[in-house]
Amino acid sequence: MNRLYKFSVMLIFPLLLAACDTANDVWASVSKSDGNLVGIIFQNGVECLGEEAQPKEGDVLYVSFEGDDSNPGTETAPLGTLAYAICNLVPGQTLNIAPGVYQESIIMGAFGNSSAPIVIRANPGEDSRPVLEGESTRTIGIALVESTNIIVEGLEFSNYLDEGLLILEGSDFIIRDNKFTANGRASVDPDHDEEGFGVNVLGAKDVLIEGNEAADNGPNQERWENFALGTGINTYGNSNVIIRDNYIHGTTGGGILVEDSDNVLVENNRIEDNQLDANGDYWDGGIWVDGGRDITLRGNQITNNNGPGIVLSDEDVQYPGASHGYVVENNQISGNLVGISMWNWGMCPVEESIIQLKDNQLDGNDDGETWCVDWECGVGEPCE
Repeated sequence: MNRLYKFSVMLIFPLLLAACDTANDVWASVSKSDGNLVGIIFQNGVECLGEEAQPKEGDVLYVSFEGDDSNPGTETAPLGTLAYAICNLVPGQTLNIAPGVYQESIIMGAFGNSSAPIVIRANPGEDSRPVLEGESTRTIGIALVESTNIIVEGLEFSNYLDEGLLILEGSDFIIRDNKFTANGRASVDPDHDEEGFGVNVLGAKDVLIEGNEAADNGPNQERWENFALGTGINTYGNSNVIIRDNYIHGTTGGGILVEDSDNVLVENNRIEDNQLDANGDYWDGGIWVDGGRDITLRGNQITNNNGPGIVLSDEDVQYPGASHGYVVENNQISGNLVGISMWNWGMCPVEESIIQLKDNQLDGNDDGETWCVDWECGVGEPCE
């Protein structure tokens, strides 16, 4: 059965985020602008709301695992924990993080505005990255929930159960030059269906994901044997997104998923050596696009993946209402099971008004360069 990832916004009991509130295996909820609550599973971390931040003075703050939260946050007297430092940031402030291992997890609820960005980054000029370490007990490294105008760059996220970085609704995000390793091994979020991710972006707009490396993410062996696959960069229900210059490899699952999203550019990514076979149950894709409108895949190098290089599908049978306007051009696709796989469009070949294939270099894909089937999940029926 083909994977269909969704996220849910649900009414749940009101454990509202509070500044530096420690959570332990709970549903965390954030009040939305429409009065509803948005919920995610979260354990062994700190939750905070932007409106409760108590900012330190200065445009640039510093944190080090050798610092102290009673310090002013200057370069010579840094703060001591990521949670305290991050939970008290306001628009216009930059947090520089010193190298070291931070055994922490933070949900930021309703942070930021359009006036100036909040920047969370590695301390410039250092030889090594700061590492956010999940220790296979924390669910998420950093979650940005209904937040605005936030930049995260130069960090490493490792060994989180669900994902290294989660963006859930909100707008104006830049995720740049980070590394995501060994995340999503044993997801506890029921929405994930035992999948797991390096980066997970759901229901957001105006997002740039650039220059990151995602390595060895996705479910553990036991979950893979139960037909689960994860994704290096997972995106669903977004608009105005650029995903470029990322390197994704060693995933138990796909490289990049773009699902039910509008106006997305995926370009110049390198995607190789990923396991796209769900233990014989279904195939993922090096890049998988399902549903949505106006999506361009350009200049990507997709090589040596155990499965299709690119998958273009319409699982929910949205065509012709929602799914159209894919441009796939100038990609190098070689050494995969299949070069480009297209299915559930009700036609083969697929009309150019829906999918345009232009100047792609396909070579040495084991079962053929292109593959198309009218219906994969039953004639006119959505996949379940």
